[in-house]
Amino acid sequence: MKNLFRSLAAVALAVAGLLAVVSAPASASTKNKAVVCYRLKSNKVQSKRYESKGGVCPKGWSKHKPKPTSTAPSGGLQGSNKTGDIDLVVPSSVSLAINGSSFDAPMVGATTSGSTGYTAGGKVSFSSYPAAGSGAGRTSITNGSVDIGFSDQPMTPTAATLPSGAVEANYVQVPYILGGAVVGYNLGSSLNNIKLTTNEVAKIFDGQITTWSNLAIINTNGGLSSTTGKALQALYTSNSPADTMKVIYRSASSGTTYAFTDWLHSSGGSTHTPSGNPMEGSGNAWHATNILGAANNAALATDINATPGSIGYIEYSYLLIPGNAAIQSASLQDREGQWLQPSLTNIAAAAAAAGTNITPDSFSIVNEPGNKVWPLATYSWAIVAKNQTNEAKGEAIVKYLDWETHYAQSALAKAEGYVPLPTAVAAYSRQQLMNVTSGGAVLLTKTS
Repeated sequence: MKNLFRSLAAVALAVAGLLAVVSAPASASTKNKAVVCYRLKSNKVQSKRYESKGGVCPKGWSKHKPKPTSTAPSGGLQGSNKTGDIDLVVPSSVSLAINGSSFDAPMVGATTSGSTGYTAGGKVSFSSYPAAGSGAGRTSITNGSVDIGFSDQPMTPTAATLPSGAVEANYVQVPYILGGAVVGYNLGSSLNNIKLTTNEVAKIFDGQITTWSNLAIINTNGGLSSTTGKALQALYTSNSPADTMKVIYRSASSGTTYAFTDWLHSSGGSTHTPSGNPMEGSGNAWHATNILGAANNAALATDINATPGSIGYIEYSYLLIPGNAAIQSASLQDREGQWLQPSLTNIAAAAAAAGTNITPDSFSIVNEPGNKVWPLATYSWAIVAKNQTNEAKGEAIVKYLDWETHYAQSALAKAEGYVPLPTAVAAYSRQQLMNVTSGGAVLLTKTS
């Protein structure tokens, strides 16, 4: 009997051993395996090595490496003017009131009217643009009479451009265009490319130089024996009415005036501190007496065009407008002393020299260092209320401005006489627009 039990036990052990051998591959397949898993967090790819049965990634992770999405609000399409661009979609039809800088007027006109204007499928329209000046742009947005105010200088207490009673923190200010101003004059085609130093320009506007035949100007242009010097002297000897300078200036608060006085002051040509106030303003008044006030850049261009011997400061794009052919642009010196005529290339060089850290508290780009850098360059700004009480209007406002500071820069800026915004500055504009809300909701990313 004992032998029988021993035999049965031996058989059982043998069977168990056989089963263990047969089942060995199956148990081996359930051992932990190492695997690399991936996930996106804050739009960045993270990877981690895991060990799990069958090499399975934990929840929220994948064996397949994902691609980061674009950091643009709509995956790279926003501001592209292409299908899927949420800038082109607004919830309802609205009309936006606009006013401000005449420096901006050509670009504002191209982007708010006609075949190139922003409409968001026919739902967005704009008021006419009076181009009453940067001062009007700032006061109009702060008193609530417009939806977008345009100004060549942002509103800040340090620049003395914040309207009385306004709180800067209640507004969002975004770079809108990049351009340059020129010293324009009218002496006929035989006296084009006149050179003027900053000191001479300042003395003209201060009434200390009153004729084109002034010896200082003649000497700057080669002296009495040069062709230009002889032509300037001939204005005097022939008793030409054009010899007497007529100074044309902006008769209302103006961003072009601010950039002009900023340039003269920063280059050492003038003791007048930067101001957008008209020449007859108190405390910082210029002293030319043979003067004519013009309401905006367009009016100033018309006056120069029609007045032999006149001189004034004007936005570069107005030289390109048909009918302004009589306006000559004075050659100015860059910070290194190089004589230049204005061009989009040397205006762009001013922005490059200034860098891209442009903010409402650091916005001046006049008289920047470097060779062949236009000394009288400036950004201009769009200003909107940070808290929009009308959500549909607010959404249309920010989407128009995002479209303008991205697509329209490449499509329209050069043709209108401006330099497209640098990429980093356009990105800053979008960042600022993300601060515009209605009822606490960010409007720029709404898909309506």
